[in-house]
Amino acid sequence: MSEEEKIEKNIIYGRNTILEALNSEAKVNKIWHDANFSPKIIDILELARTKKIPVMQVQKQKLYDLAGTNEHRSIVAELSPIEFIEEKDFLKHDFKKILIAVNVQDPHNLGAIIRSAYAFGIDAVCYTARNSAQLNNTVLTSSAGAALKTNLVRINNVTNFIKTLKDNKYWVYASVVEPESSESLNNIKFDDMSAILVGNEGKGLSDKIVKHCDFTVHIPVRFNSLNVSVATAIICNKIYNN
Repeated sequence: MSEEEKIEKNIIYGRNTILEALNSEAKVNKIWHDANFSPKIIDILELARTKKIPVMQVQKQKLYDLAGTNEHRSIVAELSPIEFIEEKDFLKHDFKKILIAVNVQDPHNLGAIIRSAYAFGIDAVCYTARNSAQLNNTVLTSSAGAALKTNLVRINNVTNFIKTLKDNKYWVYASVVEPESSESLNNIKFDDMSAILVGNEGKGLSDKIVKHCDFTVHIPVRFNSLNVSVATAIICNKIYNN
C-alpha cells in the first residue's frame, strides 16, 4: 500500500500508537494482528473488543501489505478520517493561544510540534494545507497520540489567515533566528489572544510572512540551528509559564 493510500485509509500501526487511538476520541474501524500475542497486544485486543471493534488475526504478510513496512509491531488499525477544522470555521471556536506551523515538511517534526503544543496547553495547532507533512502514522507516532487529542486547523493562505487573526484581536508573533531584528523570547509576555508562527525546517518563515506579524521573536542560544520542533517546545513552555 502506498503512502497516499495509507493516508486516505488512515492506516496506523504500532502498539503504542494504536493504544493511544483507542484511548482517545478517534474512531477505530478495525484492527488486524498476527499470532504474536505479547502482553501489550493482548491488552489492546481486549480493549478493542470492549469497544466492539472488529479484530482479525492475519498472516504477517497482510500486516506488511497494510502498513507498507515491517515496523508494524504485529498490529495495524484503520481509523475514520482524522477530524480537522477548516480555516473558514476557525472563528467559530474560542481558541486563545494558537500555534501555526508553516510548511513544516518532516512528519517527525510536525508530530513533535503537536506533542509539545498539547503538553503545554496550546488551544490549537494550525498547519498549512500545501507544502506540509501529511497527517500520517509518523505524525501520530511522533506526537505520542497528541494528534488525536489536539484541535488541528488546516489553513490555505498564511497571510490571509494572519489578517483574520489581527482583525479579531490576536497578536501575532513570528519565530525567527536573527537576534538583531527581533526580541528575545526571555523578554516576551504573550497576550491572552496570541498566535505564534514557526517555519520550515530549512528556510524558516519567509520575509513576506514575517512582515505581516506584529512581533518577531528569537530564542537566545549560542548558535542558530535549533530543530524547529525543539524551538517550538521552548516557545510553548514559555507560553505555558507566561
